[in-house]
Amino acid sequence: MKKKVIIIIPARLASTRLPNKPLAMIDGKTMIQRVYEQALKANLGEVFIATDGVEIGNEVKKFGGNYILTNPDLQSGTDRIYSAYKLLKEDFDIIVNVQGDLPNIDPKVIIECTNLALESDCDIATVASKITDISEINNPNVVKIALAQNGLALYFSRSAIPFSKNINDDYFHHIGIYAYKKNALEKFINLTPSPLEKRESLEQLRALENGMKIAVKIVDAHPLSVDTQEDLDKVINLIKSK
Repeated sequence: MKKKVIIIIPARLASTRLPNKPLAMIDGKTMIQRVYEQALKANLGEVFIATDGVEIGNEVKKFGGNYILTNPDLQSGTDRIYSAYKLLKEDFDIIVNVQGDLPNIDPKVIIECTNLALESDCDIATVASKITDISEINNPNVVKIALAQNGLALYFSRSAIPFSKNINDDYFHHIGIYAYKKNALEKFINLTPSPLEKRESLEQLRALENGMKIAVKIVDAHPLSVDTQEDLDKVINLIKSK
């Protein structure tokens, strides 16, 4: 029997570095509309936006999307997608978390991440791309991954990992999308934040510290994550040029 997949996009207004980020206009459409449309193009199943307020809900209504209002006090995007999943009262095998600040994400990346979760015995699947801009290697805003030969994540860090004396060795930039198996998402949500998670401010380390397996697919297309006004300007120019 075909497994059921749902894509949930967490979105909240209270971004510290770029207030009202989901409603930022990008060449005639809001950021959240662009992420939603890219997720729909993946054609994997239903797509919902999990939001903390009526402002985003009203915008989603305007473009005809699906949304779920969740508790504004939830601490993370993962908490928000789990809450939305439970509120739907439907059973899904794979819950895909596509972050709401990836307006130019390639639908193929979403498909590849989901297929990895469907085909692997991992708990969580995610994706990364090879770093081509060397300035990213030591940029703490760019999350790097150390990978085992079997394709599982050993560690995520804001530091340059793994260390190498060879300047030609590859580094990989993590992309903010996760495909959770249903039981894995439930397990993750019920774990307490871990020491390394708090130290690096990376919640995926909670999964690794508790023995969960995160499989990683290396992809070619790297979406631009919008965290600052500078990022927003870049993605506006990028989308306009296409």
